[in-house]
Amino acid sequence: DPTLSGTRFDQRYYLLDMGISMEHIILAAAEKDLGTCWIGGQYDEPSIKQALGIPDEIRVVALTPIGYPAETPSPKDRKPLDEIVSHEKW
Repeated sequence: DPTLSGTRFDQRYYLLDMGISMEHIILAAAEKDLGTCWIGGQYDEPSIKQALGIPDEIRVVALTPIGYPAETPSPKDRKPLDEIVSHEKW
């Protein structure tokens, strides 16, 4: 509910709070060998609200299906940390 969100410097916290909680859900699912997929913004919010009975004043910021994956892909190659981390400067 965005109206219950704290704000600072004209930024509302509900988006950050939702992101943190969504990541916790996804990590908890992975711990139980469940698959997820973060879906953010690529859906018809009014249709989702209608299908799930979500009140108008509540925002749907992200969705995730949770289930048993049909396959387990190999881990992706990752960049070395020294290519993505900055120390004491940009």
